This record gives sequence, C-alpha cells and structure tokens, in this order.
Amino acid sequence: MSDSARKTVRLFHTAPALVAVFDALAAELAPWVVLRHTVREDLLKRAIDLGQATPEVIEAAASAIAEQTHDDIDAVVCTCSTIGAAADLANATSNLPVFRIDRAMARESLMLGERILVLATLRTTIEPTVSLLKSEAGTMGRAPTIGSMVLDEARSLFLSGDTDRYLQAVADGINAAALDADVVVLAQASMAAALPLVKAVNAPILTSPRIGFAWVTRELSGLAA
Repeated sequence: MSDSARKTVRLFHTAPALVAVFDALAAELAPWVVLRHTVREDLLKRAIDLGQATPEVIEAAASAIAEQTHDDIDAVVCTCSTIGAAADLANATSNLPVFRIDRAMARESLMLGERILVLATLRTTIEPTVSLLKSEAGTMGRAPTIGSMVLDEARSLFLSGDTDRYLQAVADGINAAALDADVVVLAQASMAAALPLVKAVNAPILTSPRIGFAWVTRELSGLAA
C-alpha cells in the first residue's frame, strides 16, 4: 500500500499490556497502519470500584475517546469491552470512525452456534458483552442462548498483575467451562494470551484482538480505496 494510503489509528486501552499485543498484530496483519496508544487504567478501575460501567463512567470514557479524534488520526479503536458502549457513544458524534474491538467477535460468534458462553475475569465485562451479543443477534435475526461465567480465581490474579498465573487460571477456566457451548467468547482482550495454554476443547474459542483488528483494517482499507 502506498504511503498516501497509510492510516493512523489511535488505540484506546484500559490495560497497558494490550499495547504490545496490538503492535504485534499490526506488524503481522497491516504494516500500513500506524498505531498510536492511549492507556486509561483509571476508567476501568472506576467501573470495577462501582461494580459496573455506570452511565457516568461511559460518558467520561466517551469524552476521553472523543479527545483522541484529532486531524492526524484516521480512526479510534476502543479495546476495552467494559467501556465498549463509550465507543458507540463517541462514534455517534465523531467525524472519524470509532470502533469497539469486540463487535466483530460478537458477530462471528453468532454465526458459529446457538449456545454462546461468555467468559470474563471481571464481572464488569459480562453485562456489556452480553448486551452487545443480544444487539447484534437482533440485527441478524437470531435468538441465541447466551450463558456467562466469571473466572473468580483469574480475577484476583489480573488485579494483582500476576500475568503468568492469570493466564493459566484463564486457560483452566476455559477448559472447565467449554463443555456445553457451541462457541466460547472471551470477553476481555487480555484473555487472548491464554489460548496457547488451553487444552483441546470441542467449541471454538473467540477473542477480540485478532478478529477485531482484522475487521478494523478491512474497514480502513475500504476508506483508502
């Protein structure tokens, strides 16, 4: 792709570890995309402290995302599912596209089966993910059965920053929970790194970073055409 067709994308994170994840994906899938990163851990912490992403948290996150839509940016991507609704809110008023990274994962999961299991390590992420699935299901004329589970052991490890044990706990949770589902959705982008530790399970396991980033780059390719 020519230099004139290059796109600059601002990624809006609430977990610092995702910077390296998306840098690697961009290098692999779309070297013509230049990434810029903003990390706002405080927004996720507020949601966790309150027990949910309240309207006030979503509005604050949407304002923070809107501040990233500068003239030198072609798109903004929110990589946090807990505040995913903030991306939709910002997109409604922005002159640039604002994507939520988990939307493509939700759409793909609905194509793979009727029994969807949502796994998360933070309870605050369950409701936004289930709501997104229901919204996309309505658009597609589907009525899946959606179950959910919080991996409590992994939650404490995530909050303490014990990455290796966190990923193993996520993998153990997937192995134990994936028996009665057609497809498993990992609600948090940070859970994707646990996939190499997962034993063989019958159900496909979807994560948002790769699926979502591939979708974003396809959309941006269309804009560049």
